[in-house]
Amino acid sequence: MRVPKKTIIAILILSAIALLLDNLNRPPAPRYATVTVSGEVSMPAGPVPEGTLHFRLYNLESLSGDLAHPLEEIEDFSSDTAAFTHTFEYPLHKGEGLAIHAWLDSDGDDVFCTPDSRLDPGGLAWMEETPEGEATLNVTLSENCRAANYFYPPAP
Repeated sequence: MRVPKKTIIAILILSAIALLLDNLNRPPAPRYATVTVSGEVSMPAGPVPEGTLHFRLYNLESLSGDLAHPLEEIEDFSSDTAAFTHTFEYPLHKGEGLAIHAWLDSDGDDVFCTPDSRLDPGGLAWMEETPEGEATLNVTLSENCRAANYFYPPAP
């Protein structure tokens, strides 16, 4: 039995359209850049008290259109000094900009605030450009028990 030429052409066109739609619906391929972030943590008044400093890195803005949202988590790290340096793989495919949230473990429990202990100061610094190679962000710990989304996006 012979298949008509028009049927074969229709099948080829539908297959091409299906492949095109499938490719449009796929997320972008993961792409990373090695970035070293450094800086210093400070307090509004006086030196940073003793204790472990915990950091969380974020893409400042993630995705686009209706799915756009701020602060997509990248990774965490810690430091025992106010000056910090950390190298990580920045996910270029997930968004733009870089934010770093820092908090001081003032009570030594390795937990960012609890109902009984609300004295861990936090702060956020960010850059709107996507980092390339090296980035410097200095963080001021200005508010107790405030997560990154308290600071960003800033109030109008």
